[in-house]
Parts: sequence; C-alpha cells; structure tokens
Amino acid sequence: MLDELGINGFVMEQDRRYLKLGTDAMLLSEFARVPKRGKVCDLGCGTGAVSVLLAARHEGIELHGVEIVEGAAVLCEKNALHNKIENRLFVHNIDLKDARSEFEAGSFDAVVSNPPFMQADGGLHTEHEELLCARMEICCTIDDVCAAASYLLKFGGSFSLVYRPSRLADLFSALGKYNLAPKRMRLVQDTVKAEPSLVLLEARKGGGSGSKLMPCLILKNHDGTESEETKAIYRRK
Repeated sequence: MLDELGINGFVMEQDRRYLKLGTDAMLLSEFARVPKRGKVCDLGCGTGAVSVLLAARHEGIELHGVEIVEGAAVLCEKNALHNKIENRLFVHNIDLKDARSEFEAGSFDAVVSNPPFMQADGGLHTEHEELLCARMEICCTIDDVCAAASYLLKFGGSFSLVYRPSRLADLFSALGKYNLAPKRMRLVQDTVKAEPSLVLLEARKGGGSGSKLMPCLILKNHDGTESEETKAIYRRK
C-alpha cells in the first residue's frame, strides 16, 4: 500500500519494521535549504522519507541517500521508483562512517539528517531491531553524523537536521568539533504551552559566528486543531 504525501503527487511505501514517515521528516524537508540545482546527501536516509519529500519540494536537485540497514535501503530504492525519481535519488547501502570510501570530500552542496537521538543506554525496546539503529546511537552517534556531514560538504555548504532539545549540548559540541557553525535554529512545540519537543537546526561548513534563533513553530492551536503553519507545511487547505 502506498501512502500519499500530499505534495506533487508523491507517495511512500512503508513497512513497520523500519521507521515510518513522521513529523520529524516532514518538518526537516520544509526547513532545509537546498540549492535549486545542487547535490544533497541524506545521512541515515532509512526508507527515504526525507529524500522523497525533498525531491517532491525541489524538482531540480540530485539526492544521495546513505543507509546502513539493507532492508530500509532496498525500500528507499523502491520509493524512488514509485515516484519516478530513480535518476535523481541514488541509494548507498553503507555505514555513514565509511562515507570516505564512497564519496570524494566536498561532493555535496547540502547534507540533511534525521539522526538517532537516544543514547545507546536509552532503554528503547522494540520487536523490530532495525528500528533501534534509527532511534538509538547503536550504529552511529551524533559525532559520527557531524563528522560525515563535514567531510561531504563543500566549504560554505549547509547541514540541516532535526534533533531533540534535551541533547543540544551534545549537538553543539559535535558541530564545533567538525567546523560546522550553527546558522539557524527553530524549536518545535506541540502547543503554545508545551515544552519544545524538536529542534530544527542548520549549520554551515566554515561559517562565521553569526546565527539566528527563529520563532518557535507551534503545531497545534489551543483547541487541538492544526495551526495554519502546520497546514502549510503539509500542503493542507
């Protein structure tokens, strides 16, 4: 069964063994700045949620997905075929820590990632072990993701990711270690009164010290209905 994304007729085939398309991917695909005709790498692409959404939003870009779990990588390739973007979305079934063996340094204009956000001792349990790599730092850490992003990016290229506010200290430490300067940051709240549950961040390789803290993104109104901005992101009327 194919799920419609609501953006330019694009669809997703999903499997409960792997991380499904969720709010994280939808918000990241809208937040990320990518060049109109550039090359973009999706680190830990899973079944292709962020990559497919980016392809739907930006018809001129070339995408490369890096995914260590073979089954998820195969499903990402199928999703490229479903949307007739197999000539724009190329899947690499490798460990992102081995990016140097697959790509030349500075090969990409932009890098995106929805990385694991729970530490390896985070206590997450699931009947599908494949999900653990997507949500816990078992296959890679935030340090590994930032190292790969820095290697892949051209000087001045952008790295956009979605993460958890509770781990911002770890994120900023890793970004600084690999010459990735935070440029834009936006906290995401379910409602005005709720604590932020997500953070969207864009860093630039070799960037200066200036950065911008954007207004919080509020997903729901007081009555539980979707905010106007949420509707716009999901392309709902």
